[in-house]
Amino acid sequence: MAMWRWLAGAVGDLRAQGGADLAETLVRLARMAVDGQAARIAEALPEALRAARADTAPAWAPPLLAHLALDARTGARAEGETALHEALARLRAAHAPGAAPPEHTGAPGGADPESGTAPAPAASGADAPLHACTPAACAAEPVLACYATIDGPGHVVERATIAAEGLAHVRPGEPAWEALVLARADMLVDDERPEEAVRELDLRAAQARAAGRDVTLGYAFGYVRALRHQDRHAEALAALERVEAGAAAAWPAGAPRAAALRRARAERARLLAWLARAGRVAADDALAALPDPREADAHPRLRRAWAEAAEHLVACGALANDWRLGVRLTGWARYFEHTGAHRPCLELALVGARLATERGARWAAGAALGRARRALGRVRRGADLAADLEEAARDLAARGPVALPVPAADVLGLLRRQRPEDVDPEHQADLVAAALEHRPHDASLLNALGQVGRTLQLADVAAAAHWPRVRSAPGDQKAALSLLETLLHDNDTGGVRALVRVLTEGALHAVPPAGHTRAAAPAAPAAEVAAPVPDDSPAAERDPAATVPAAR
Repeated sequence: MAMWRWLAGAVGDLRAQGGADLAETLVRLARMAVDGQAARIAEALPEALRAARADTAPAWAPPLLAHLALDARTGARAEGETALHEALARLRAAHAPGAAPPEHTGAPGGADPESGTAPAPAASGADAPLHACTPAACAAEPVLACYATIDGPGHVVERATIAAEGLAHVRPGEPAWEALVLARADMLVDDERPEEAVRELDLRAAQARAAGRDVTLGYAFGYVRALRHQDRHAEALAALERVEAGAAAAWPAGAPRAAALRRARAERARLLAWLARAGRVAADDALAALPDPREADAHPRLRRAWAEAAEHLVACGALANDWRLGVRLTGWARYFEHTGAHRPCLELALVGARLATERGARWAAGAALGRARRALGRVRRGADLAADLEEAARDLAARGPVALPVPAADVLGLLRRQRPEDVDPEHQADLVAAALEHRPHDASLLNALGQVGRTLQLADVAAAAHWPRVRSAPGDQKAALSLLETLLHDNDTGGVRALVRVLTEGALHAVPPAGHTRAAAPAAPAAEVAAPVPDDSPAAERDPAATVPAAR
């Protein structure tokens, strides 16, 4: 919120000084950032930086633009390790010995707290370093966001150190101050000190008021999280009501206000779902508060809240626990896995495993447990989650193996005879996987597993089942083509390259002795090349298929 007030004053001055185009660019990219439109910012950034490098541009403009590009990834997109290297590089450069302090970047640090009006910039953007801190944004912010997303409890020491250093470089009431205060409060919650987080927010708010600055509604989200972790859900709901009631005055219309209200809706749904599970509110009221899941599809930062609310609502019997819910949770967990956000991946995979086990989807549950185990190995302070994982594994094991209703060789025929309205891809996957236990080299069964795995967003797990057959019999074209199709669907360029190596080596070893001839296998079409995964649209985020093909 403080950021938007500051920006309004700064771009107002820019327009008054003849910089209307740059002012419009700054506002447009800031709106893209809060909406998580990282790809669009990346496209617009080179031209925007050229405008910000003009002799007449303020010195704070180039570093702010660079910050917005990273903020889109670490904020709404909730990237972890994939953004950490760039974030750390900017932080090291900004705080290196001899680097210009924020007051030397020409930032409008004297903005009036009520009007947001900023004085004329004192320096030019022509030579301003992209890594510089400004009152609008500190280079520490994206690093803190990355660490919190990757593994918040596991990085509390780093977060505490970086937040303290950052706060030493900004003034109370500035946008960067507010962001760092909220980051420190989040760190205290992750360190199991939510009461101290509330005291920290109270203290920093008092410091801002003493400096003649407003305390914005942005603080409310810090209070909500700290109160929720103290089981003070009614007070957290009251804080959210203040956000929703004051949103029109606090955030500009469009993307900024929409982002604040989206976050408030997700937090409200999580709180009400917990209260419904505890029997303190009606389950139907909690279900009505659950946002459309497409909001979380588009804004990964909201996914943990949505998934937690959904699990509570399933436990209340208010939300259907079906394979479509499983597909969504799998896609979200895979996104966090791809972006190096290990704790969110672990948490969502555990939710997916528990719900899949409850609905009897053994193959999907096993895949989720495998993903959770990989993520668990990458987090610190994971004892509670490790215990949750082992409990989920015991629950799945108690289900026992899948009983085939027909011999393994007849499973595909059984699936082909299913009526479309009876098709459940998770049940199909269970039958095909069970049949493969008896016929591990059956290329038709592998092909069927690849098809249903793609439907369930589990192409990576289906591909893993193909590799033993392809490596042991690279001449099995049906198995190789099924694996290729699965890898291409998953945008797994590394897997495609590995497959090419396996098939090439197999072909070389299959060269007949001199004097013998054999028909050459047709070469793979040149067009069959896996497309790279865009940063903001990984394969794990694909929408589930509208229709489910029967395995064949």
